[in-house]
Amino acid sequence: MDRQAMPQEPTSQLTLATLFDCWQAFHVHLDPEELAHRILEGVAQVTQSSRASLMLLDEDEQVLIIKAAVGLPPEVVATTRVRLGEGIAGWVAQNRCPLLLPDGSDVPASVRETMVREEITSALCVPLEVGERPLGVLNLARQGDGAPFMLQDLWFACLAADEVAIVRHLYNQVESQERFISRVVESIPSSLVVIDRALRIVSVNRNFLEKTRREAGATLRRKIKEVFPKVLVEYTQLDQKVREVFRTGQSVEGGRLAYRAPGLSTRFYYYRLIPLKAEEAVENVMLLMDDITEREQLGQEVRRAERHLASVVDSAYDLVVSMDPEGRILTWNRAAERTSGFSLEGVKGQYLAYLCVKEDQQKMGAWLAQLAKGRFTKKSLEINLRIKEGSEVPISWAGSRMLDDERRIVGLVAVGRDLTERKRFEAQLMTSAKLTSLGVMAGGIAHEIRNPLAISSAAAQLLLERPDDEKLRKEAAEKIGSGIRRASYIIENLLKFARPPEERMVPTDISDALEETISLLANQLRVQQIELRKDFALDLPPVVGNKGLLQQVFSNMILNACNVMPDGGGLAITTRVNSDNQVEIEFSDTGCGIVPEHLSKIFDPFFTTMPVGKGIGLGLSISYSIIQQHQGSIEVESQVGQGTTFTVRLPADSR
Repeated sequence: MDRQAMPQEPTSQLTLATLFDCWQAFHVHLDPEELAHRILEGVAQVTQSSRASLMLLDEDEQVLIIKAAVGLPPEVVATTRVRLGEGIAGWVAQNRCPLLLPDGSDVPASVRETMVREEITSALCVPLEVGERPLGVLNLARQGDGAPFMLQDLWFACLAADEVAIVRHLYNQVESQERFISRVVESIPSSLVVIDRALRIVSVNRNFLEKTRREAGATLRRKIKEVFPKVLVEYTQLDQKVREVFRTGQSVEGGRLAYRAPGLSTRFYYYRLIPLKAEEAVENVMLLMDDITEREQLGQEVRRAERHLASVVDSAYDLVVSMDPEGRILTWNRAAERTSGFSLEGVKGQYLAYLCVKEDQQKMGAWLAQLAKGRFTKKSLEINLRIKEGSEVPISWAGSRMLDDERRIVGLVAVGRDLTERKRFEAQLMTSAKLTSLGVMAGGIAHEIRNPLAISSAAAQLLLERPDDEKLRKEAAEKIGSGIRRASYIIENLLKFARPPEERMVPTDISDALEETISLLANQLRVQQIELRKDFALDLPPVVGNKGLLQQVFSNMILNACNVMPDGGGLAITTRVNSDNQVEIEFSDTGCGIVPEHLSKIFDPFFTTMPVGKGIGLGLSISYSIIQQHQGSIEVESQVGQGTTFTVRLPADSR
């Protein structure tokens, strides 16, 4: 039924008085339950209803529940729950249409059955709604022989229902906002205290009560000096600062304070005072306290960890250098100062590459740039460092990146190890191994030199015996020259092999280095009846290396093959370039092979399976070290009774 279309019946004095009472109750009573009851009593009196009830809709369960009643037993009020569509109230709430019975309207039979069962002679039910949202219903009923409800009663009930609906809707909104604000305030992990102009506490949140172990009754309406320790108030001048906020209307950043609640350890807070204004006037001041105890403790732990880490870094034997992402030095530990002679003040802000020897500065800069990009082409690098005295120190560098929580680079760290002592020891070991190799070569070299010398001597004797034979003299001269050149070539290679290697790495032709090494050991291979097969790639690129050191590796590989084939066999030496732009040198023999339990030990210093006096176990160990210095690798594959293959891989010269 359209409420706008209902006839406007004359209003009686009782009706006007009741409307005035309802209006007055609306403005005086703030409790919605009491307000609803007052309005319901007035409506029941004006409409002369035997009983009346106000039912509100529970939106979660979709049922109507009595919130106010007149003329109904308490047990009925407490237990009545009507689903939408059931009975008179359920039908009106579902259809959102006023119902006046009896009036000949077409209503469900169940509604009329309800009237008969409850002895209702006339019923009036009006929906409560705001906009499109149903809130409940207003029920009025007459029992006995009374006159039925008229349109005037329906009009008045609709007017009252509208007022109740508006009041309920406004109260629901206010109540919802208050609950929301209360939940927000109570969930804030800070302590909130609201203070009035008399410096009394008028409101606190749960966080404050829990942190201070106080009860709300012992806190509210108390002065701040009664709630906070007197010494704390005097130290922070809290009362003066609160008055200042009331006077100026400006927030005050209080700072850090320590507070100890009874039975608890001291906690640290950061507090501030914030004005709460109504229009332009400051009505209250809010004290906001953030618990920073864990932050303070964490800060102490961080500072302690930083001191410990700084002590560890400073006590380290290795050089530890931290840099910005561009490679400029930020920190420089004592080992770096001790090794280089430069203090932190003297190198801070300089590029680490500039402190390296001139010829390696570009290499160090490129390595650090690749490190900053996360491209670990080389995990370590050997580059000499200039020292204050003007000389240089060999350093093995290893680097890593420093990243923040978002995986962005914030710096670089380089750890350097002084290789001076290791280089000296390695040189001694290499000399020892080289002397061992020379001893093995001595017999073959002597034979190689004796042959051309014997030929030259015989030719000289023939030349002396038959000086007039022109043809003989020419042949003898050629024999003598050839023998001398052959002996000279062997001696020259021997001197190259025996000469201490230079420190610098230069582009080296692997094929030439192999050929020279093979020429020195040719007689050894021939005497032991070892068939040599060479398969050298023609377009082999050079490698950056030390030719003397590489020849020592190659001689060790060949001599090891000779040792495992005392009755003869085959040795194949192959060179090629693999897909990673590495030069591979492969030494494959047909010897007895290596038992599996020895494979993991063959590169250990002084490990040997040779009889006492036949070897000292340094050849493979030194070979491994040399190949590592050249940024390469050496691998071994072996099967007992079938032979062994050593594969040396060296990076090709990218230049």
